[in-house]
Amino acid sequence: MRQRWGALVLLGLAVNLGLVACSDSGGSDRPAAPKVADPAPRAAAFRVVYKVDDTVGATPQVSTDVIQVALPWNGLLEHREGAPPGGAVLASTIQNQRFTFNSAQTSTGFATRRIPGPLTTVPSPEALQAAADAGLIDRGAEASVAGEPCTKWSYQATNKVLAKPTADESVEACITKDGIPLREAITLRGKPARVTEAVQVDRNPPVTPETFLTNRDPGAEGDKGLLETEQQITEESDSGKDIVKVTAPEGFKVARQVKVLRQPGPNAAPISLYVQAFESGTDLVTTEQFTLGAPSWPAEEGTVVDLGGKRSGRIVYRPGWAEVRVTVDGKNVRVTSPRPAVALAVAKTLEV
Repeated sequence: MRQRWGALVLLGLAVNLGLVACSDSGGSDRPAAPKVADPAPRAAAFRVVYKVDDTVGATPQVSTDVIQVALPWNGLLEHREGAPPGGAVLASTIQNQRFTFNSAQTSTGFATRRIPGPLTTVPSPEALQAAADAGLIDRGAEASVAGEPCTKWSYQATNKVLAKPTADESVEACITKDGIPLREAITLRGKPARVTEAVQVDRNPPVTPETFLTNRDPGAEGDKGLLETEQQITEESDSGKDIVKVTAPEGFKVARQVKVLRQPGPNAAPISLYVQAFESGTDLVTTEQFTLGAPSWPAEEGTVVDLGGKRSGRIVYRPGWAEVRVTVDGKNVRVTSPRPAVALAVAKTLEV
């Protein structure tokens, strides 16, 4: 867990941190809203305190991590000094629907506008099971951590597309049936590197506007800590002729529509995206269309899936979601959801 959550804490990576049926006002010839089976029960909100044993360095270290979640948008991660309950907060990341806020003891805090997408701190039992069914990862025995039953899953890494564990690199995670991460043991270079284990679980934590900074808008505050140098995100819908049309499943509504202009590096070509997010309760699905530039993912990565209409795509799995990657009339689109069935259903509706 710490390795995955580290992507949220490390300041240099923070920039990258998820209408009822249709995404526009198209006519009656649009595909009908797909029906998707009801989701398995998910923990809509929770707070977990973890003991972290880190053995990567010369001297073993013990620290405390705290996460708090309110699906589908809000997440908090704190890294604290010492063993649980932990002392001073060394670094923290807070996400709400539109922003990510980062702070650390040794640097000035800053915020970034958030591209819609799933929370990286929340695993998806549905995505893990689908990956196991495809033979990509291993499902292990049932266990118990902090008084909560959980299922063991083994895979190669938290920050990569799911694959079988190896002797050199592996993760063993224990996750409740409703998606609460309880334990994670990481092996790097063939040696135990980090064990993160829950010591306290709260399924009904108190929430105030300050918990996820839901009333903050650093863009409206003239906050110089709002970083927009590497990418610009604008809340704006687009229904132009070059935009791939999306039909969301029954019961889903548009939550956000944004345009993203990203400069990957000083000598790299710019990339622009059009991202739409649809939500229903704790469920979330996003579509990400490349309107300028091309995706960096390997063309052959993932498993081929039939999307109907003589069209196919590729599906890949991560600990917290599934991605369906497809080309529609020459346009690259990625559909992402913690529920593989939802991602596939939306991918089948895409049209120009």
